[in-house]
Amino acid sequence: MRPLRKSLVLLALASSLAAALAVSAAPAQGGLISGLTGILVPSCSSTSQVFAPFGDNGWYYPVPNQGLESGSTGWTLGGPASVVLGNEPWKVSGNGSHALSIGSGGTATSAATCISLLSPHVRLFADGTNATGALQVQVLFRGLTGNLLGVLNYGTFRPGDYPGWRPSANIDSLLGLPLLTNAVQVKFTSLGGTWRIDDLYVDPLRMG
Repeated sequence: MRPLRKSLVLLALASSLAAALAVSAAPAQGGLISGLTGILVPSCSSTSQVFAPFGDNGWYYPVPNQGLESGSTGWTLGGPASVVLGNEPWKVSGNGSHALSIGSGGTATSAATCISLLSPHVRLFADGTNATGALQVQVLFRGLTGNLLGVLNYGTFRPGDYPGWRPSANIDSLLGLPLLTNAVQVKFTSLGGTWRIDDLYVDPLRMG
């Protein structure tokens, strides 16, 4: 683990431990440990090493309808954005057949998914073959009532890095995670031409 990443993780662990001790009135040690586990690494969904073929051995869980196989259910689309035929070729989520196309100026926001203080680290597959501009990526942090707590402008994917389907760079927002965050969404905006994305996953505790 890199020194900076290790320090950040230890800081997050210490902060979470202090918060749990402050609010916990249960005397049982087992209850405290269980509470800490829920805060730090919530049980969101079953995990798998979907990016292992690409040298990433993290354990990821899918966001709801991560592969667009249920149409746009759970996603919020704006402008020229739609579900289309044509899956990422590795089909890491199974025998998928669809992807999301985002035209110039179009937006797509994933369904909310649970998250912990040590996350998220997000990956997906992107194709910039028909893009003329970048794909902007933002992470939206939501509270218990769905209220917006903050927005992390992660950055952009450049068309030259995605001349066909490619696994994306890691989207790492450990430093941007506000307190009381209960869920996150990932928003994509095409800044030129047409992008395709598919199979959006979250790693709840990426330590490498």
